[in-house]
Amino acid sequence: MTLGTSALLVAILLAGVSLVTFGLMRNRARAVEEGPQTGFLEGAQMPELTADMSGAFAARLEAILAEQTQRQSEALSDALAGLKSDIQHLKSDVEWLAGERMIEQAITLAQTGLEADEIGRELGLTRETAETIRMFRRH
Repeated sequence: MTLGTSALLVAILLAGVSLVTFGLMRNRARAVEEGPQTGFLEGAQMPELTADMSGAFAARLEAILAEQTQRQSEALSDALAGLKSDIQHLKSDVEWLAGERMIEQAITLAQTGLEADEIGRELGLTRETAETIRMFRRH
């Protein structure tokens, strides 16, 4: 990178920083002039909280909390149902892969010349299944 390119990058960086600083100062000055918005007229007093109002607020708050609790409960139930479904799919995939692997091993054992009873004992297959594999996959 040449000296001119470096100087140009530094100048652009300084210009950007100064513009951001100027903008922040301008917005701050405008916010201080306007002041906070209270929503009440000057000199007006805030209404006092009565027992009826506090009871109404408490009832409303309890209703909001109950609704939020219900939503969270439903969301958790949906998430758990989805998780259960995913686990069931994984379980069936693992069982299928284990079955495929067991059949491959039975074919290999049948090709080595083992009897159906020995294949069944080795892999935990029934004698009929091992005999079928042995008959069709002997070679």
